Amino acid sequence: MKIGDLMNYTKILGILLILLGVLFIAFPLFSAGVVSIMAGVTLISFGLVVMFNAFSLWSMATGRSILELIMGFLLVILGFMFFVDLAPLAFLTAYNFYLIAIILIVIGILGIIYGEGTSKWASALILLLGIILFIMGILSITDPLFIVILVGVCLIVRGVIFLTLGNAFDTIDRFENN
Repeated sequence: MKIGDLMNYTKILGILLILLGVLFIAFPLFSAGVVSIMAGVTLISFGLVVMFNAFSLWSMATGRSILELIMGFLLVILGFMFFVDLAPLAFLTAYNFYLIAIILIVIGILGIIYGEGTSKWASALILLLGIILFIMGILSITDPLFIVILVGVCLIVRGVIFLTLGNAFDTIDRFENN
């Protein structure tokens, strides 16, 4: 692949990401619904594959097959929950924020107290990031649209990065051709 092609693909991807980010921010409820439905379809598909796998292994590993059937059934139910409401999406996202926040808070506190391996400033920044993620977890539980707006902002930032990268490729290409 030539650098000119890579430059064009990167710029196009950057523009698409910016447009998608603007759509997420402009229409957060619709975007949250689309994301929730996509997650639901994914979970239902995965659940059906797990259940199919359970039936195909039934004669060799009955115990494992029963567990896979139960897991597949639970995945299908969870997938249908994503079709009905945005709350499961907000809950799972908040759970991820909380889990990462608790880990960062503990690492930050231990780094400040013991100061082994990282500086006190780095540990304080890790602690601050943990607190910010904990607050983001609270916001995503109380307002599921917060997640969609956050994703929209991230898409716009990523799009700007890709546009900048495309321009950098353009500069490199012009430099090589001179």
